[in-house]
Amino acid sequence: MATGAYTGNPNIARQGARARQIAQARNVSDIADPRTYGFMQGLLTGSTAGELGYSVFDDPETKRAAEKAAEVGFIGGGLLQAIPVLGPALKGYGRLAAGQVNRAMMGEGGLLGPITPQPMYVVPPGKAPRMSAAEARAAGYWHDIGAGKKLPIPISEMTARLEPVGNLPPKIAVSPEKMKGGAIVSLAGDRSATGQNLLGIGDTQFETPVYLGGGYDFMRANSPSGSIWAAEKGSAQGLLNQINEAANVGKGDVFGVYTSMGPLSMNYNTMMADSLFEQIKAGKISKKNIAAFDREVASIRPEWKGIMNAESRNQLEENGALRHAFVDRMQLDKFQNAGFPNIAYTRYAITDPLLLNEPMYSGGLAVGKMKPNTELITNPVSPHKTYNTQLAGEYVGGLERSVPKEIMFPDWYKMRREIGAPESGDVRSFQLANPIQPTNQEWLDSVMQYLSTQKSLLD
Repeated sequence: MATGAYTGNPNIARQGARARQIAQARNVSDIADPRTYGFMQGLLTGSTAGELGYSVFDDPETKRAAEKAAEVGFIGGGLLQAIPVLGPALKGYGRLAAGQVNRAMMGEGGLLGPITPQPMYVVPPGKAPRMSAAEARAAGYWHDIGAGKKLPIPISEMTARLEPVGNLPPKIAVSPEKMKGGAIVSLAGDRSATGQNLLGIGDTQFETPVYLGGGYDFMRANSPSGSIWAAEKGSAQGLLNQINEAANVGKGDVFGVYTSMGPLSMNYNTMMADSLFEQIKAGKISKKNIAAFDREVASIRPEWKGIMNAESRNQLEENGALRHAFVDRMQLDKFQNAGFPNIAYTRYAITDPLLLNEPMYSGGLAVGKMKPNTELITNPVSPHKTYNTQLAGEYVGGLERSVPKEIMFPDWYKMRREIGAPESGDVRSFQLANPIQPTNQEWLDSVMQYLSTQKSLLD
């Protein structure tokens, strides 16, 4: 038997080649069901398992599922074309079939749309053209909120619906001169907004609004009750110890300066978990995928009772380590591709706009005068859902813009350079040390010079 003869449908072969060209410009995250896509491409276009053409079929489980389906479709397509009666009938329909499959699988309707599994994204991925890394960054597909992953849509197109809650005390503009002669300590906090209800993210409307009550404006919101900072009890005690020590510097005034932690700090707070839950409720995630996610979380935190359990949200509110695992597992590609809420988009929604592009540990948007040698507040007037302990103080105001940590805490960074410590370790070391900075004339001149320079650049 000759082995060089071709007995397939040439029209379908041509459509297969065209389909593979189209596939090269697409992204696996845009596919509603990779297995169905693989099968139909194998059946109608003759694509073998290794020819699907998706350059981002990097997730092993997704790749294996699509390739196995393509193998079955390829065999089935070969059998159909080998039947003399059906072979001629298929001629002329290859282009239509391939085009309709592509439209249906990309969620674009068409003849097969009503019977084809559709995308189940809580946040639509957008339809950006394929582009280089530099082009994608320039277009806004890369940002620190993505934690090293490409965003589903450019950050400029992200939206969140918010409404003010109550009346926050007015913002107060404060000059660095107010702090001269004492000392400052860092109050490191996440980037969340305060005094807002989050009503929805993107096209997703929340059933129950999520109150945002963190970040630098926590100080302004809670100062009337005598509290200006919240933390876990152990961390709060460490801060109080630092404040007590700082009271021995200069004339004894101690100011707590809000400094911004990185975007990933949002993973810990209850606002993140609550916002993810609201999106899950509004989405269409399969029971199979929810069960798989629950197993992943339970493998790290065995106490996890599962998304569908009535106690799950209370569990997350009371357990910071569980919240962290909940977000950490959800941001895995296999769950992001299965329709779970997009983690980066959710970070965007709960972030105060002023902090969206903030360098880590820049500070000064909120300043409070602390109260050394007082007791921790363990029964606050306005409890914080994430943290169980608060520090006493009075909101003083905020600088006109944030000041980099190297200028706000110059003595500590000077010491780092003198001992030859690498700059790459500055952020982590600063976080652990929480240095005390005397607010002497040299400090004041440096901060004032920075603020003046920045103002002149913007004018």
